[in-house]
Amino acid sequence: MAGTLNRLKRALREFVFGATVYDMAKTFADLIKHNTFAIMTVVFGDMLGYPVPCYYRLKLLPLVLTRLEAWKTFMLRERDITERLRG
Repeated sequence: MAGTLNRLKRALREFVFGATVYDMAKTFADLIKHNTFAIMTVVFGDMLGYPVPCYYRLKLLPLVLTRLEAWKTFMLRERDITERLRG
């Protein structure tokens, strides 16, 4: 009985979260991802042919080095116009 009540409370909490703030949380997570990748473009721009002379990119290098593979995948994948329409 207690397990069923806990599952019902969790389902209700997830429903309320999805109905109220999920879209805002998803938008915020996407904003953080895009800002992080913009900073990584400054740091690793030479890989893509963007000459960005900057002293501070050497200071940022240890912070963003762990996400290098995700950034490469994001920057080098093919994009379609329907991705923009999907929102």
